[in-house]
Amino acid sequence: EESDTDADINSGGNGWGLTDEGLEEICFEHHDAIQEMESILSNLFPDFIVSRLPATVLGESVTPMTANAPTNGDVFGYHIDADPNITPSSPWTDVYGRYPNRAAGKPRFMSCLIYLDDEWDGDQWQWGAPTRFVDVPTEDIDDLNVYDVQACPGRCIIMDQDIGHSVVAPNAAAGKRARYSLVWKLILHPKIV
Repeated sequence: EESDTDADINSGGNGWGLTDEGLEEICFEHHDAIQEMESILSNLFPDFIVSRLPATVLGESVTPMTANAPTNGDVFGYHIDADPNITPSSPWTDVYGRYPNRAAGKPRFMSCLIYLDDEWDGDQWQWGAPTRFVDVPTEDIDDLNVYDVQACPGRCIIMDQDIGHSVVAPNAAAGKRARYSLVWKLILHPKIV
């Protein structure tokens, strides 16, 4: 028999992830752990009002949080979470316009990723599944600078949303284990003093 938890998990293909209903529930229902993390994020950025990405920026189809659960064999491409310089026409662009992320006095688009597994393989990295960041040079597109942040229980990555990155699937040594993470898509509004 399917439990309430099983109903929120989607096992399409090799990977595991949240169903649309599960993602909606985690985004819009109250969860003490999520509230605590959002409080921590607000305290990390005292010069900003920290909020989740509102639907007015990219539309209702983009949730302010997402969950990743790659398993061995999954393949992912590089992406950015968002960029205020290429937002679609919306109430957001009516107020703020389009601008480079990190522009002085403008809201900053950031993401916060937390690895959720209770255990991963410590400092051996045999299970893999890092988050891979890429810096595309302006001169030679073939000369990519790549940096991996290894999965580690409770590790938190805070990054600008316009930085290219990719989920990397676990290695065969991880067996059928999924590497779970939760991502907040954030807007940091500068406080007016």
